[in-house]
Amino acid sequence: MLAPTDRYYQLAQSINQIQSLQRNLAKSFVTQQRGYFSLIEYLTIGVMVLDQDQKIYLSNHAMSELMEREMNLPGEIYANELRNYDLSRLIEKTYQTKKEQHAEIKLDFNNKIVDSHIVFVPVSHHHFLVMVLLYDITELKEIEQMQLDFVSNVSHELKTPITAITGFSETLLNGAADDPTALKEFLKIIHQESQKLTALVEDILSLARISANAELKTDQISLFPYLQEIIQTFKPEIDKKQIRIFNEVPPAFKIVVDYNKFRHVVNNLLQNAIKYNDPTGSVWLSSTQFSKTWEFKVRDNGWGIANDQRERIFERFYRIDTSRSKQTGGTGLGLSVVKEYVAAMGGTIKVTSQVGVGSEFTVTLPLIQKRKQDSGVKQA
Repeated sequence: MLAPTDRYYQLAQSINQIQSLQRNLAKSFVTQQRGYFSLIEYLTIGVMVLDQDQKIYLSNHAMSELMEREMNLPGEIYANELRNYDLSRLIEKTYQTKKEQHAEIKLDFNNKIVDSHIVFVPVSHHHFLVMVLLYDITELKEIEQMQLDFVSNVSHELKTPITAITGFSETLLNGAADDPTALKEFLKIIHQESQKLTALVEDILSLARISANAELKTDQISLFPYLQEIIQTFKPEIDKKQIRIFNEVPPAFKIVVDYNKFRHVVNNLLQNAIKYNDPTGSVWLSSTQFSKTWEFKVRDNGWGIANDQRERIFERFYRIDTSRSKQTGGTGLGLSVVKEYVAAMGGTIKVTSQVGVGSEFTVTLPLIQKRKQDSGVKQA
């Protein structure tokens, strides 16, 4: 230490202050750098920073997951580590043009689709970095494709009844209405096609309501009278085919469920059990309660479903490809709507079936406690 009277004392003090400031700046820089690195590491998008020599400066975990290999390899040439030609070409274009590049790229080794931004970052007059940002949009693309497929399928399904209604009505207007036999036959076809059109629109609206009303509105119901009331709504179809319905639910069986959603499930399953059944066939409704769940079953001795089609019946617009099934009509949306309603209530649905023997649909739902604000049992 120099004495205050030393002629170099002030100079030494200044040097000490500069060194102290330098240490503080270096410490602050390291702290900020660690913060930036931590932030990048926890980003859900893939990030890789390259230096002007095309070497990896840093890369986060999300980038390694997208590339399905370790990418945080400082000092390695990026072209040796990337396995996708389109992405490498996009990065190379950024180095050549010194401009940002953007494109959707499919990673052929895992079939993921990424939204790629390659950003040119000038640091100084002679120094720059290139930042690679990859956002996984695979799920978004799948949803987009599902929406396109849905619109395409709906358009196709709407076209058939509309074409029939238009064609037969034009035929009647062009003179066929004067023929009593043709008039009756054509009006019958127009009526049938209009019913198909109505059913399709109702099923589409049901799908929309599922998405719009995700919240459950539960009530405690007595299941036996609830089912009896629904059975009565199908009396014309039941009487026409002389179907026997056996409601085997215990009279005292009570359950808490979303009244309207569950009604839609029962309506559809019962309708199918009647529709895809032979005259004088039978349908059984039953329920079982377990410690945490309860089951509702609809069993019939109707046509049954082939093994290769059983897994697909819950797909939208899928219809069993048999001559008898085609004659019954249907939109191909009913069971997909049922599956979504059951899922909205936190449950599952499965089917066991054998051609010529019949089918059994089992809906499993969680037991829900009666809400305090419920004043009583909601009867059908």
